[in-house]
Amino acid sequence: MSMGHMVIARFEKAKTYRSNWDYHWQEVADLTLPTRQFSYEYSSGEQRRNKIFNDTAPNAAQSLAAALSGMLTNTSTRWFMLTTSDHKVGQRESVRRYLHEATTVMLDYFDSNKSQFAVSSHELFLDLVSFGTAVMYLNTEGEHLVYQTRQLSNFYVLENESGVVTECYRNFKMSLRDALDTFGDELSDEALRAADENSGSYNPDAEIEFVHAIYKRQERDPYKLDVTNKPFASIYVEVANKHVVRESGFDRMPYLVPRWSKAAEEMYGRGPAMQVLPGIKVANAMSRTLLEAAELAIRPPLMVPSNSVEGPIRTSPGSILYYRSGTREVPQPLVSGANPAVGQALLEKQEQRIEEAFFLDKLTLPMNDRMTATEIIERRQQGLMSAAPVLSRLYSEWLNPIIEFTYSYMRSKGALPEPPEELKGTGLSIEYRSPMANSKRSAESQAFLQSLQVVLPLLQANPGVFDNINADAAVRTIMAANGVNPKMMRTEQEVAQIRQARAQQEQQVAQSQQIQQQAMAARNTAAAAKDIRDAQQL
Repeated sequence: MSMGHMVIARFEKAKTYRSNWDYHWQEVADLTLPTRQFSYEYSSGEQRRNKIFNDTAPNAAQSLAAALSGMLTNTSTRWFMLTTSDHKVGQRESVRRYLHEATTVMLDYFDSNKSQFAVSSHELFLDLVSFGTAVMYLNTEGEHLVYQTRQLSNFYVLENESGVVTECYRNFKMSLRDALDTFGDELSDEALRAADENSGSYNPDAEIEFVHAIYKRQERDPYKLDVTNKPFASIYVEVANKHVVRESGFDRMPYLVPRWSKAAEEMYGRGPAMQVLPGIKVANAMSRTLLEAAELAIRPPLMVPSNSVEGPIRTSPGSILYYRSGTREVPQPLVSGANPAVGQALLEKQEQRIEEAFFLDKLTLPMNDRMTATEIIERRQQGLMSAAPVLSRLYSEWLNPIIEFTYSYMRSKGALPEPPEELKGTGLSIEYRSPMANSKRSAESQAFLQSLQVVLPLLQANPGVFDNINADAAVRTIMAANGVNPKMMRTEQEVAQIRQARAQQEQQVAQSQQIQQQAMAARNTAAAAKDIRDAQQL
Protein backbone atom coordinates (compact mmCIF):
# COMPACT_ATOMS: atom_id res chain seq x y z
CA MET A 1 0.00 0.00 0.00
CA SER A 2 1.36 3.38 -1.00
CA MET A 3 1.81 6.15 1.54
CA GLY A 4 -1.10 8.13 0.08
CA HIS A 5 -3.49 5.17 0.33
CA MET A 6 -2.31 4.46 3.88
CA VAL A 7 -2.90 8.07 4.98
CA ILE A 8 -6.39 8.19 3.46
CA ALA A 9 -7.26 4.84 5.07
CA ARG A 10 -6.21 6.12 8.50
CA PHE A 11 -8.11 9.35 7.85
CA GLU A 12 -11.30 7.44 7.04
CA LYS A 13 -10.87 5.42 10.23
CA ALA A 14 -10.54 8.59 12.31
CA LYS A 15 -13.52 10.08 10.49
CA THR A 16 -15.64 7.05 11.37
CA TYR A 17 -14.78 7.36 15.05
CA ARG A 18 -16.02 10.97 15.04
CA SER A 19 -19.29 10.46 13.14
CA ASN A 20 -21.51 10.44 16.24
CA TRP A 21 -19.80 13.47 17.72
CA ASP A 22 -20.66 15.66 14.72
CA TYR A 23 -24.41 15.45 15.39
CA HIS A 24 -23.89 16.10 19.10
CA TRP A 25 -21.61 19.07 18.45
CA GLN A 26 -24.01 20.50 15.89
CA GLU A 27 -26.80 20.59 18.48
CA VAL A 28 -24.49 22.39 20.88
CA ALA A 29 -23.36 24.81 18.18
CA ASP A 30 -26.94 25.67 17.15
CA LEU A 31 -27.84 26.74 20.71
CA THR A 32 -24.50 27.87 22.20
CA LEU A 33 -21.90 28.80 19.59
CA PRO A 34 -23.58 29.19 16.19
CA THR A 35 -20.39 30.35 14.48
CA ARG A 36 -19.27 26.70 14.38
CA GLN A 37 -20.58 24.07 11.98
CA PHE A 38 -20.28 20.29 11.85
CA SER A 39 -23.15 18.32 10.28
CA TYR A 40 -23.95 20.89 7.61
CA GLU A 41 -22.31 23.90 6.06
CA TYR A 42 -23.38 27.52 6.23
CA SER A 43 -22.78 30.09 3.54
CA SER A 44 -20.46 32.94 4.42
CA GLY A 45 -22.37 35.69 6.26
CA GLU A 46 -25.50 33.58 6.70
CA GLN A 47 -27.69 34.20 9.75
CA ARG A 48 -27.01 31.39 12.23
CA ARG A 49 -28.82 32.49 15.39
CA ASN A 50 -32.38 31.94 14.19
CA LYS A 51 -32.71 28.81 16.36
CA ILE A 52 -31.82 30.62 19.59
CA PHE A 53 -34.69 32.01 21.67
CA ASN A 54 -32.76 32.14 24.97
CA ASP A 55 -29.25 33.62 25.06
CA THR A 56 -28.25 32.35 28.53
CA ALA A 57 -26.04 29.55 27.16
CA PRO A 58 -24.23 31.69 24.52
CA ASN A 59 -23.57 34.43 27.07
CA ALA A 60 -22.46 31.91 29.70
CA ALA A 61 -20.03 30.28 27.24
CA GLN A 62 -18.55 33.67 26.36
CA SER A 63 -18.26 34.62 30.04
CA LEU A 64 -16.56 31.36 31.04
CA ALA A 65 -14.14 31.59 28.09
CA ALA A 66 -13.27 35.17 29.06
CA ALA A 67 -12.84 34.15 32.72
CA LEU A 68 -10.50 31.32 31.78
CA SER A 69 -8.49 33.60 29.54
CA GLY A 70 -8.21 36.20 32.29
CA MET A 71 -7.47 33.85 35.18
CA LEU A 72 -5.41 31.16 33.46
CA THR A 73 -3.41 32.73 30.61
CA ASN A 74 -3.73 36.47 31.18
CA THR A 75 -0.86 37.85 29.10
CA SER A 76 -0.67 41.01 31.24
CA THR A 77 0.37 38.98 34.32
CA ARG A 78 3.11 36.48 35.11
CA TRP A 79 0.87 33.45 34.69
CA PHE A 80 3.76 30.96 34.68
CA MET A 81 7.35 30.75 35.89
CA LEU A 82 10.23 28.59 34.70
CA THR A 83 11.82 26.57 37.50
CA THR A 84 14.30 23.72 37.78
CA SER A 85 13.68 20.08 38.46
CA ASP A 86 16.55 20.21 41.00
CA HIS A 87 15.39 22.36 43.91
CA LYS A 88 18.93 23.01 45.19
CA VAL A 89 20.11 24.29 41.80
CA GLY A 90 17.02 26.47 41.54
CA GLN A 91 17.93 28.23 44.80
CA ARG A 92 21.18 29.59 43.38
CA GLU A 93 21.03 33.30 42.71
CA SER A 94 22.34 33.19 39.13
CA VAL A 95 19.85 30.47 38.21
CA ARG A 96 16.93 32.32 39.79
CA ARG A 97 17.78 35.51 37.95
CA TYR A 98 18.12 33.69 34.62
CA LEU A 99 14.83 31.85 35.02
CA HIS A 100 13.06 35.08 35.92
CA GLU A 101 14.54 36.92 32.93
CA ALA A 102 13.79 34.05 30.50
CA THR A 103 10.22 33.87 31.78
CA THR A 104 9.84 37.62 31.28
CA VAL A 105 11.01 37.38 27.66
CA MET A 106 8.60 34.51 26.95
CA LEU A 107 5.69 36.33 28.59
CA ASP A 108 6.42 39.41 26.49
CA TYR A 109 6.30 37.26 23.36
CA PHE A 110 3.00 35.66 24.41
CA ASP A 111 1.64 39.19 24.90
CA SER A 112 2.89 40.49 21.53
CA ASN A 113 0.82 40.78 18.36
CA LYS A 114 3.31 38.56 16.54
CA SER A 115 2.29 35.46 18.47
CA GLN A 116 -1.51 36.01 18.31
CA PHE A 117 -1.68 34.01 21.53
CA ALA A 118 -4.29 36.15 23.31
CA VAL A 119 -6.79 35.97 20.44
CA SER A 120 -6.18 32.30 19.68
CA SER A 121 -6.40 31.22 23.33
CA HIS A 122 -9.81 32.89 23.70
CA GLU A 123 -11.06 31.07 20.59
CA LEU A 124 -9.69 27.83 22.01
CA PHE A 125 -11.50 28.38 25.32
CA LEU A 126 -14.76 28.95 23.43
CA ASP A 127 -14.41 25.56 21.75
CA LEU A 128 -13.41 23.91 25.03
CA VAL A 129 -16.38 25.12 27.07
CA SER A 130 -18.80 24.41 24.22
CA PHE A 131 -17.57 21.15 22.68
CA GLY A 132 -15.04 19.89 25.22
CA THR A 133 -12.33 19.65 22.53
CA ALA A 134 -10.18 22.28 20.82
CA VAL A 135 -7.24 22.36 18.42
CA MET A 136 -4.31 24.78 18.34
CA TYR A 137 -1.58 24.79 15.70
CA LEU A 138 1.96 25.97 16.53
CA ASN A 139 2.95 27.47 13.21
CA THR A 140 6.41 28.83 12.41
CA GLU A 141 6.17 31.75 9.99
CA GLY A 142 9.63 32.99 9.13
CA GLU A 143 11.31 34.01 12.38
CA HIS A 144 8.10 34.00 14.40
CA LEU A 145 6.13 31.32 16.19
CA VAL A 146 2.40 31.89 15.68
CA TYR A 147 -0.40 30.22 17.66
CA GLN A 148 -3.51 29.50 15.60
CA THR A 149 -6.76 27.90 16.71
CA ARG A 150 -8.08 25.59 13.99
CA GLN A 151 -11.66 24.68 13.16
CA LEU A 152 -12.67 21.61 15.11
CA SER A 153 -15.01 20.54 12.29
CA ASN A 154 -12.03 19.85 10.01
CA PHE A 155 -10.00 17.82 12.51
CA TYR A 156 -9.96 14.13 13.27
CA VAL A 157 -7.65 12.53 15.83
CA LEU A 158 -6.48 9.13 16.99
CA GLU A 159 -4.76 8.41 20.31
CA ASN A 160 -2.57 5.67 21.74
CA GLU A 161 -3.25 3.36 24.68
CA SER A 162 -2.16 6.05 27.12
CA GLY A 163 -4.81 8.46 25.88
CA VAL A 164 -2.26 10.75 24.18
CA VAL A 165 -3.16 12.15 20.77
CA THR A 166 -0.56 10.79 18.34
CA GLU A 167 -2.33 11.24 14.99
CA CYS A 168 -4.08 14.34 13.61
CA TYR A 169 -5.85 14.60 10.26
CA ARG A 170 -7.00 17.94 8.90
CA ASN A 171 -9.44 17.81 5.99
CA PHE A 172 -9.65 21.04 3.96
CA LYS A 173 -10.18 22.44 0.48
CA MET A 174 -8.11 24.93 -1.49
CA SER A 175 -8.72 26.66 -4.77
CA LEU A 176 -6.42 25.63 -7.59
CA ARG A 177 -4.87 29.09 -7.52
CA ASP A 178 -3.97 28.79 -3.81
CA ALA A 179 -2.86 25.16 -4.24
CA LEU A 180 -0.46 26.12 -7.04
CA ASP A 181 0.86 28.96 -4.90
CA THR A 182 1.37 26.60 -1.93
CA PHE A 183 2.52 23.36 -3.55
CA GLY A 184 3.53 24.41 -7.08
CA ASP A 185 4.74 21.54 -9.24
CA GLU A 186 4.06 19.04 -6.47
CA LEU A 187 0.39 18.92 -7.49
CA SER A 188 -0.56 15.89 -9.57
CA ASP A 189 -1.53 16.11 -13.23
CA GLU A 190 -4.89 14.56 -12.32
CA ALA A 191 -5.74 17.57 -10.13
CA LEU A 192 -4.88 19.98 -12.93
CA ARG A 193 -6.93 18.01 -15.45
CA ALA A 194 -9.89 17.84 -13.04
CA ALA A 195 -9.85 21.62 -12.73
CA ASP A 196 -9.98 21.78 -16.52
CA GLU A 197 -12.61 19.09 -17.09
CA ASN A 198 -15.10 20.23 -14.41
CA SER A 199 -15.76 23.58 -16.05
CA GLY A 200 -14.80 22.83 -19.63
CA SER A 201 -11.89 25.24 -19.38
CA TYR A 202 -9.05 26.00 -17.00
CA ASN A 203 -10.67 27.16 -13.75
CA PRO A 204 -8.30 28.63 -11.13
CA ASP A 205 -11.18 28.75 -8.61
CA ALA A 206 -11.87 25.01 -8.78
CA GLU A 207 -11.50 23.46 -5.33
CA ILE A 208 -9.18 20.56 -4.52
CA GLU A 209 -9.66 18.50 -1.37
CA PHE A 210 -6.61 17.68 0.76
CA VAL A 211 -5.81 15.80 3.93
CA HIS A 212 -2.93 16.96 6.11
CA ALA A 213 -1.79 14.05 8.28
CA ILE A 214 0.62 14.35 11.20
CA TYR A 215 1.51 11.17 13.03
CA LYS A 216 4.38 9.63 14.93
CA ARG A 217 6.87 7.90 12.64
CA GLN A 218 7.46 4.27 13.49
CA GLU A 219 10.32 3.78 11.05
CA ARG A 220 13.01 6.43 10.75
CA ASP A 221 16.76 6.92 10.99
CA PRO A 222 17.37 9.08 14.08
CA TYR A 223 20.91 9.86 12.90
CA LYS A 224 19.66 11.66 9.80
CA LEU A 225 18.65 15.30 10.18
CA ASP A 226 16.41 15.65 7.12
CA VAL A 227 12.67 16.33 7.48
CA THR A 228 11.70 12.82 6.35
CA ASN A 229 13.37 11.34 9.44
CA LYS A 230 11.95 13.61 12.12
CA PRO A 231 9.91 12.01 14.94
CA PHE A 232 6.58 13.22 13.54
CA ALA A 233 5.66 12.89 9.88
CA SER A 234 3.77 15.63 8.02
CA ILE A 235 2.04 14.41 4.85
CA TYR A 236 -0.23 16.35 2.47
CA VAL A 237 -2.38 14.09 0.30
CA GLU A 238 -4.86 14.81 -2.50
CA VAL A 239 -8.05 12.97 -1.51
CA ALA A 240 -9.32 12.31 -5.05
CA ASN A 241 -6.30 10.37 -6.34
CA LYS A 242 -4.43 9.72 -3.04
CA HIS A 243 -1.36 11.48 -4.38
CA VAL A 244 1.23 12.58 -1.80
CA VAL A 245 1.76 16.27 -2.49
CA ARG A 246 4.38 17.00 0.17
CA GLU A 247 6.22 15.09 2.87
CA SER A 248 8.09 16.70 5.74
CA GLY A 249 8.28 16.33 9.52
CA PHE A 250 8.39 17.92 12.96
CA ASP A 251 10.43 17.35 16.08
CA ARG A 252 7.25 17.78 18.16
CA MET A 253 3.55 17.40 17.51
CA PRO A 254 2.57 20.87 16.20
CA TYR A 255 -1.15 20.30 16.86
CA LEU A 256 -2.28 20.50 20.48
CA VAL A 257 -5.65 18.93 21.25
CA PRO A 258 -6.76 19.79 24.82
CA ARG A 259 -9.94 18.18 26.16
CA TRP A 260 -12.11 19.69 28.94
CA SER A 261 -12.99 16.32 30.45
CA LYS A 262 -12.96 12.91 28.86
CA ALA A 263 -14.83 9.68 29.46
CA ALA A 264 -12.74 6.54 29.66
CA GLU A 265 -11.52 5.32 26.24
CA GLU A 266 -13.19 8.19 24.36
CA MET A 267 -11.02 10.31 22.08
CA TYR A 268 -12.96 13.56 22.28
CA GLY A 269 -13.81 15.60 25.34
CA ARG A 270 -17.04 16.83 26.82
CA GLY A 271 -17.53 20.45 27.83
CA PRO A 272 -20.01 22.22 30.12
CA ALA A 273 -22.33 23.00 27.20
CA MET A 274 -22.54 19.32 26.27
CA GLN A 275 -23.27 18.32 29.86
CA VAL A 276 -26.10 20.84 30.25
CA LEU A 277 -27.44 20.53 26.68
CA PRO A 278 -30.86 19.15 27.82
CA GLY A 279 -31.28 22.17 30.10
CA ILE A 280 -30.31 24.51 27.27
CA LYS A 281 -32.97 22.92 25.05
CA VAL A 282 -35.57 23.29 27.82
CA ALA A 283 -34.70 26.96 28.37
CA ASN A 284 -34.84 27.58 24.63
CA ALA A 285 -38.28 25.93 24.32
CA MET A 286 -39.59 27.71 27.43
CA SER A 287 -38.42 31.08 26.10
CA ARG A 288 -40.23 30.48 22.83
CA THR A 289 -43.41 29.48 24.69
CA LEU A 290 -43.18 32.51 26.96
CA LEU A 291 -42.84 34.82 23.98
CA GLU A 292 -45.98 33.32 22.52
CA ALA A 293 -47.80 33.58 25.88
CA ALA A 294 -46.74 37.18 26.32
CA GLU A 295 -47.91 38.05 22.84
CA LEU A 296 -51.16 36.23 23.52
CA ALA A 297 -51.68 38.30 26.67
CA ILE A 298 -50.71 41.58 25.02
CA ARG A 299 -52.43 40.99 21.70
CA PRO A 300 -55.10 38.33 22.24
CA PRO A 301 -57.31 36.91 19.48
CA LEU A 302 -60.66 38.60 18.89
CA MET A 303 -64.01 36.88 19.23
CA VAL A 304 -66.22 38.25 16.47
CA PRO A 305 -69.92 37.28 16.21
CA SER A 306 -71.01 36.12 12.81
CA ASN A 307 -72.35 38.90 10.56
CA SER A 308 -71.76 41.56 13.22
CA VAL A 309 -68.89 43.42 11.54
CA GLU A 310 -68.90 44.98 8.12
CA GLY A 311 -65.62 45.10 6.26
CA PRO A 312 -62.21 43.75 7.25
CA ILE A 313 -61.16 43.66 10.92
CA ARG A 314 -58.19 45.90 11.67
CA THR A 315 -56.31 45.60 14.97
CA SER A 316 -53.74 48.36 14.55
CA PRO A 317 -54.04 51.47 16.79
CA GLY A 318 -56.49 54.10 15.49
CA SER A 319 -58.31 51.67 13.23
CA ILE A 320 -62.05 52.05 12.57
CA LEU A 321 -64.30 49.01 12.75
CA TYR A 322 -67.78 49.09 11.20
CA TYR A 323 -70.42 46.91 12.80
CA ARG A 324 -74.12 46.56 12.07
CA SER A 325 -76.31 49.09 13.80
CA GLY A 326 -78.75 47.73 16.29
CA THR A 327 -76.59 44.76 17.28
CA ARG A 328 -75.16 44.49 20.76
CA GLU A 329 -72.51 41.96 19.83
CA VAL A 330 -69.18 43.60 19.10
CA PRO A 331 -65.70 42.02 18.81
CA GLN A 332 -64.24 41.07 22.20
CA PRO A 333 -60.70 39.94 23.11
CA LEU A 334 -60.31 36.30 24.06
CA VAL A 335 -59.24 35.93 27.71
CA SER A 336 -57.11 32.77 27.62
CA GLY A 337 -56.02 32.84 31.26
CA ALA A 338 -52.34 32.54 30.28
CA ASN A 339 -49.99 33.59 33.11
CA PRO A 340 -46.48 34.31 31.75
CA ALA A 341 -45.21 35.09 35.27
CA VAL A 342 -45.39 31.40 36.24
CA GLY A 343 -43.37 30.38 33.21
CA GLN A 344 -40.89 33.20 33.84
CA ALA A 345 -40.15 31.90 37.33
CA LEU A 346 -39.49 28.40 35.97
CA LEU A 347 -37.32 29.83 33.20
CA GLU A 348 -35.20 31.80 35.67
CA LYS A 349 -34.51 28.62 37.65
CA GLN A 350 -33.48 26.84 34.45
CA GLU A 351 -31.22 29.73 33.46
CA GLN A 352 -29.61 29.57 36.90
CA ARG A 353 -28.83 25.87 36.39
CA ILE A 354 -27.20 26.67 33.04
CA GLU A 355 -25.04 29.40 34.60
CA GLU A 356 -24.02 27.02 37.39
CA ALA A 357 -22.94 24.45 34.80
CA PHE A 358 -20.65 27.13 33.34
CA PHE A 359 -19.30 28.00 36.86
CA LEU A 360 -20.61 31.57 36.64
CA ASP A 361 -22.03 31.40 40.15
CA LYS A 362 -18.54 30.64 41.46
CA LEU A 363 -16.49 32.93 39.22
CA THR A 364 -18.58 36.05 39.84
CA LEU A 365 -19.32 37.74 43.14
CA PRO A 366 -22.74 39.01 44.28
CA MET A 367 -23.24 42.72 43.63
CA ASN A 368 -25.02 43.56 46.90
CA ASP A 369 -23.04 41.50 49.43
CA ARG A 370 -20.85 43.42 51.85
CA MET A 371 -17.64 41.47 52.34
CA THR A 372 -14.18 42.26 53.58
CA ALA A 373 -11.15 41.94 51.30
CA THR A 374 -10.20 38.68 53.00
CA GLU A 375 -13.68 37.24 52.49
CA ILE A 376 -13.61 38.24 48.80
CA ILE A 377 -10.25 36.51 48.30
CA GLU A 378 -11.39 33.35 50.08
CA ARG A 379 -14.67 33.22 48.14
CA ARG A 380 -12.89 33.71 44.82
CA GLN A 381 -10.39 30.96 45.68
CA GLN A 382 -13.19 28.58 46.62
CA GLY A 383 -14.89 29.30 43.31
CA LEU A 384 -11.68 28.70 41.38
CA MET A 385 -11.04 25.46 43.24
CA SER A 386 -14.31 24.08 41.86
CA ALA A 387 -12.82 24.28 38.37
CA ALA A 388 -9.42 22.95 39.50
CA PRO A 389 -9.95 19.37 38.23
CA VAL A 390 -9.99 20.74 34.70
CA LEU A 391 -6.58 22.37 35.13
CA SER A 392 -4.49 19.19 35.25
CA ARG A 393 -5.73 18.12 31.81
CA LEU A 394 -5.28 21.61 30.35
CA TYR A 395 -1.75 21.72 31.76
CA SER A 396 -0.69 18.35 30.36
CA GLU A 397 -2.41 18.60 26.97
CA TRP A 398 -2.01 22.28 26.18
CA LEU A 399 -0.04 24.66 28.41
CA ASN A 400 2.95 22.41 29.19
CA PRO A 401 3.59 21.54 25.50
CA ILE A 402 3.08 25.13 24.35
CA ILE A 403 5.54 26.54 26.90
CA GLU A 404 8.11 23.82 26.20
CA PHE A 405 7.75 24.33 22.44
CA THR A 406 8.08 28.11 22.82
CA TYR A 407 11.15 27.83 25.04
CA SER A 408 12.92 25.48 22.62
CA TYR A 409 12.03 27.65 19.63
CA MET A 410 13.19 30.89 21.26
CA ARG A 411 16.40 29.25 22.46
CA SER A 412 17.13 28.04 18.92
CA LYS A 413 16.60 31.59 17.59
CA GLY A 414 18.79 33.19 20.26
CA ALA A 415 15.87 35.15 21.71
CA LEU A 416 16.56 34.03 25.30
CA PRO A 417 19.57 34.91 27.46
CA GLU A 418 22.38 32.41 27.79
CA PRO A 419 21.78 30.09 30.77
CA PRO A 420 24.39 30.01 33.56
CA GLU A 421 26.82 27.14 33.94
CA GLU A 422 25.03 25.90 37.05
CA LEU A 423 21.89 25.21 35.01
CA LYS A 424 23.51 23.07 32.32
CA GLY A 425 22.54 19.43 32.65
CA THR A 426 19.54 20.28 34.84
CA GLY A 427 16.02 19.89 33.49
CA LEU A 428 13.51 22.73 33.58
CA SER A 429 9.96 22.57 34.90
CA ILE A 430 6.99 24.93 34.86
CA GLU A 431 5.27 26.55 37.81
CA TYR A 432 1.95 28.28 37.10
CA ARG A 433 1.23 31.60 38.78
CA SER A 434 -2.19 32.46 37.38
CA PRO A 435 -5.09 33.18 39.79
CA MET A 436 -6.50 29.69 39.13
CA ALA A 437 -3.13 28.09 39.82
CA ASN A 438 -2.54 30.29 42.87
CA SER A 439 -5.86 29.14 44.32
CA LYS A 440 -4.31 25.67 44.58
CA ARG A 441 -0.83 26.83 45.59
CA SER A 442 -1.84 29.44 48.17
CA ALA A 443 -2.92 26.82 50.71
CA GLU A 444 0.59 26.62 52.20
CA SER A 445 0.92 30.38 52.73
CA GLN A 446 -2.62 30.70 54.02
CA ALA A 447 -2.07 27.86 56.48
CA PHE A 448 1.06 29.56 57.85
CA LEU A 449 -0.62 32.97 58.25
CA GLN A 450 -3.71 31.47 59.89
CA SER A 451 -1.56 29.42 62.26
CA LEU A 452 0.44 32.52 63.12
CA GLN A 453 -2.74 34.31 64.16
CA VAL A 454 -3.66 31.38 66.40
CA VAL A 455 -0.29 31.27 68.20
CA LEU A 456 0.02 35.08 68.49
CA PRO A 457 -1.30 35.10 72.11
CA LEU A 458 1.31 32.50 73.01
CA LEU A 459 4.05 34.63 71.44
CA GLN A 460 2.95 37.62 73.52
CA ALA A 461 2.91 35.56 76.72
CA ASN A 462 6.20 33.77 75.98
CA PRO A 463 8.40 35.35 73.24
CA GLY A 464 10.60 32.27 73.32
CA VAL A 465 7.92 30.38 71.41
CA PHE A 466 9.00 32.31 68.30
CA ASP A 467 12.17 30.21 68.25
CA ASN A 468 10.11 27.40 66.71
CA ILE A 469 9.42 29.47 63.58
CA ASN A 470 11.90 29.81 60.73
CA ALA A 471 10.97 33.37 59.78
CA ASP A 472 13.47 33.58 56.90
CA ALA A 473 12.07 30.46 55.22
CA ALA A 474 8.50 31.68 55.75
CA VAL A 475 9.21 35.07 54.16
CA ARG A 476 10.98 33.58 51.15
CA THR A 477 8.23 30.98 50.63
CA ILE A 478 5.47 33.60 50.72
CA MET A 479 7.40 35.95 48.40
CA ALA A 480 8.07 33.16 45.92
CA ALA A 481 4.43 32.01 46.02
CA ASN A 482 3.31 35.53 45.12
CA GLY A 483 5.74 35.74 42.20
CA VAL A 484 7.97 38.52 43.58
CA ASN A 485 10.90 39.42 41.33
CA PRO A 486 14.10 37.83 42.78
CA LYS A 487 15.90 41.15 42.13
CA MET A 488 13.73 42.67 44.87
CA MET A 489 14.94 40.09 47.36
CA ARG A 490 18.40 39.97 48.88
CA THR A 491 20.27 36.71 48.54
CA GLU A 492 20.91 34.53 51.58
CA GLN A 493 24.61 35.48 51.37
CA GLU A 494 23.76 39.19 51.35
CA VAL A 495 21.43 38.73 54.31
CA ALA A 496 24.18 36.83 56.17
CA GLN A 497 26.69 39.62 55.43
CA ILE A 498 24.25 42.32 56.61
CA ARG A 499 23.57 40.41 59.81
CA GLN A 500 27.27 39.81 60.36
CA ALA A 501 28.03 43.49 59.86
CA ARG A 502 25.18 44.41 62.19
CA ALA A 503 26.47 41.95 64.80
CA GLN A 504 29.99 43.38 64.52
CA GLN A 505 28.65 46.90 64.85
CA GLU A 506 26.60 45.94 67.88
CA GLN A 507 29.65 44.20 69.34
CA GLN A 508 31.77 47.31 68.79
CA VAL A 509 29.10 49.47 70.38
CA ALA A 510 28.94 47.06 73.35
CA GLN A 511 32.73 47.09 73.69
CA SER A 512 32.78 50.89 73.52
CA GLN A 513 30.09 51.10 76.18
CA GLN A 514 32.01 48.60 78.33
CA ILE A 515 35.22 50.64 78.00
CA GLN A 516 33.33 53.80 78.90
CA GLN A 517 31.81 52.06 81.91
CA GLN A 518 35.25 50.76 82.99
CA ALA A 519 36.79 54.22 82.55
CA MET A 520 34.00 55.82 84.53
CA ALA A 521 34.35 53.16 87.22
CA ALA A 522 38.10 53.84 87.33
CA ARG A 523 37.48 57.58 87.64
CA ASN A 524 34.94 56.96 90.39
CA THR A 525 37.40 54.67 92.20
CA ALA A 526 40.18 57.23 91.93
CA ALA A 527 37.92 59.99 93.22
CA ALA A 528 36.81 57.80 96.09
CA ALA A 529 40.43 56.98 96.98
CA LYS A 530 41.32 60.70 96.91
CA ASP A 531 38.39 61.48 99.21
CA ILE A 532 39.58 58.79 101.66
CA ARG A 533 43.12 60.18 101.66
CA ASP A 534 41.90 63.69 102.23
CA ALA A 535 39.75 62.49 105.12
CA GLN A 536 42.69 60.69 106.74
CA GLN A 537 44.87 63.78 106.53
CA LEU A 538 42.27 65.71 108.44
